[in-house]
Amino acid sequence: MLFKLILPQWPSDDRPLTRKGTFRTFPFVVLLDGIDQTAIGVDGKVICVKATDLIDVLKMKKVVGSLDPDLNIGKISQDSRDIQSGDLFVCIDGTQVDGHNYVEKAVANGAGLIVAHKDIQRLAATVPVVYVPDTGKAMSLLANHFYAYPSESMKVIGVTGTNGKTTVTYLVEAILKAMDKKTGLMGTIEMHIGDEVHKTKNTTPDSITMQKSLHLMVEKKTEYFTLELSSIALEMGRAWGLDMDVAIMTNLTHEHMEFHHTMEAYAEAKKLLFSQLGNGRKNGRTKTAVLNADDETIHSYRIATAAEVISYSVKDETADFFAADIAYSRTQTRFNLVVYGERYPVVTNLVGLYNVSNTLAALAAVYALGIPLEHASKAVASLAGVTGRLEIVPGASDIGVYVDFAHSPDAMEKVLSVVREFTQGRVISVFGGAGEREHEKRPIMARIGTELSDYVVLTTDDTGKEPQEQIISMMLAGIEKDNYEYIENRKEAIVYAITIAEPGDTVILLGRGHEADYNDRGRMIRLLDSEVAAEAIELRNKRLADKA
Repeated sequence: MLFKLILPQWPSDDRPLTRKGTFRTFPFVVLLDGIDQTAIGVDGKVICVKATDLIDVLKMKKVVGSLDPDLNIGKISQDSRDIQSGDLFVCIDGTQVDGHNYVEKAVANGAGLIVAHKDIQRLAATVPVVYVPDTGKAMSLLANHFYAYPSESMKVIGVTGTNGKTTVTYLVEAILKAMDKKTGLMGTIEMHIGDEVHKTKNTTPDSITMQKSLHLMVEKKTEYFTLELSSIALEMGRAWGLDMDVAIMTNLTHEHMEFHHTMEAYAEAKKLLFSQLGNGRKNGRTKTAVLNADDETIHSYRIATAAEVISYSVKDETADFFAADIAYSRTQTRFNLVVYGERYPVVTNLVGLYNVSNTLAALAAVYALGIPLEHASKAVASLAGVTGRLEIVPGASDIGVYVDFAHSPDAMEKVLSVVREFTQGRVISVFGGAGEREHEKRPIMARIGTELSDYVVLTTDDTGKEPQEQIISMMLAGIEKDNYEYIENRKEAIVYAITIAEPGDTVILLGRGHEADYNDRGRMIRLLDSEVAAEAIELRNKRLADKA
């Protein structure tokens, strides 16, 4: 393996931060086989912050042990395996792993300081411990300070809601790019820094990864940053300390019950974004909450925020942003944006009423940031589409094949309703139920699928370690019609659905969208619906050609 190390050159003096503390930066790049391993790091720079200055951002804390006043923290991590000499280890009690159980490993690796909320004194040995009420929020505050409060240097748009988050973030980014703005994006599919693209693991990453990425965006002179914020991330404090300009709520429907347990708790988690938005000003601009007037929860979100509110609707003409004269085809949607009596024609390559709603949210957000609507409304068309969101799989001339991420009852109902409107023949859907998640929605989705499709091919979807027999039995419990069959192997199910499609039919593959990592009984394999569909279309075309 080729290995090249560029040695650090320390500067002669400390550079003061905008807040308490100092840091040093120096070039440090490691190349493995010619690949820059710092791709989503701090652009080849290492930061050091005095430990005493760093923990000063934590107001409610108790320090146990002797903290060296000269200790410099070179890294914060919640993973004990990443800890090196003098690093700060934060014990996060997550959904699957409790970091408090890995204190000894962190100490053995050289941790210089530990943040915890459980008693770990015996495990920490001589390493000083900072006890806090909530390590998740503490880690967000620490990471924010460590990376010099990067969100303060950009205009930040946060998007939450059950469905539509990814589409709204892509729309906002596309509009801003069309205005020649330097943009960053972080979400379910990937992270963008200008034209750079990096794959992501979660809708919203941990706060260290987030702040590190934002610091890199600032280094790259990013002006606008748009991110998806899941309810789980909000409840776990990953976005704590983010200085946002605009917060968007798309909708609230049944999802993540395995984590929140009740819809009330789920709704409260979403409200955290709007309560932390505040009522101040940033960059001379009032903070803004963009709310969906067509969602019955709008009133509770309106009173949860002190920020200025912009409402949007596809039904209520009294909303601040209203869509009139909506018309759509298989490939496009057209409508007139109505704001204070002014009408702006909008053409989007996204299809369906729910995507009109998503477009309104994006337009309201950029308007709040000062982008003129006469320009923003035209820029919407610059977004060709979003991967895995009613994504067309090309190659079939007589049928339509689409891939969509819909994995909740509401999302499935909306997507199938849209597909029905532009389909001349049959709607054939393929979907399964994900293992180890939300048992109660399985029969609901199976019922919706069979009611809104002409034919359904039931299959698997990330079974995990849960028996597939259990998953399918729960799905079958919700079905009253006989317009379905079950093919366990997802690849075979997709191929079969496309094989039986006749001219004018539409095949819609639901539940996975952009996802390529497939959990098959605990074994990870690659399975991307669009790839399987493309191969099936090619086989179908060859078979049709042979018959001709």
